[in-house]
Amino acid sequence: MEIKTGLTFQMKNVLAFRGKVTQETLNEKRKEMENLIKEFNAKPVHPAVTTTYGVEQTPNGPVMDMEVLIPLDKDVSHEIVVKQLTEYRFKPQFLLTNALQVHHEAKDGKLEDSIKELYKYVQVHNLKPLTNGYNIAFNDPDDPNELIVDIMVGIDPNIL
Repeated sequence: MEIKTGLTFQMKNVLAFRGKVTQETLNEKRKEMENLIKEFNAKPVHPAVTTTYGVEQTPNGPVMDMEVLIPLDKDVSHEIVVKQLTEYRFKPQFLLTNALQVHHEAKDGKLEDSIKELYKYVQVHNLKPLTNGYNIAFNDPDDPNELIVDIMVGIDPNIL
C-alpha cells in the first residue's frame, strides 16, 4: 500500500454539516443534503467528503460526531441564511495542505486496514497530524465492496 506525501486537496463552495449521528441518521442527513442541493439549483462537483471526530458507544449502538462536506458548482451561502438552516454551514473554500494520502479500494480489503496503515506511517516517521483523516470518495456505491476512496490527513510541516 503506497502512502503519498506533501499533497494538497482543495474544494470550493462547500455545503457542510457537522453533528452527532447514527449510521441511519447519517444516511437520512445525506438524503436531506441532496434535496437541499437540488432545491438550491446547485450540483455537486465531487462526491461527499467525510471525517469523524469521535464515536460514542450508546445502548442503541454507536453515535458518531461527523462532518459531511459536499463541494458545489455555486455559492449557496445566501440560501442557507434565508432558509435559516442553522445546522448547515457554507464554506467558500476547504483546503488541506501537506497531507498524507492512502488510496483504498474495497476489493483490496477493509477500509480500517488502510486507515491503520496510514497512521502506522505517521508513527514510524514520527509525524504530527494536524487534522482528522478525511475520506475523499470517488464514488458513492450502494454496495460497500465497490467503494473507492482516498484517506488524507494534514501533517505538521515543522520537523522538531
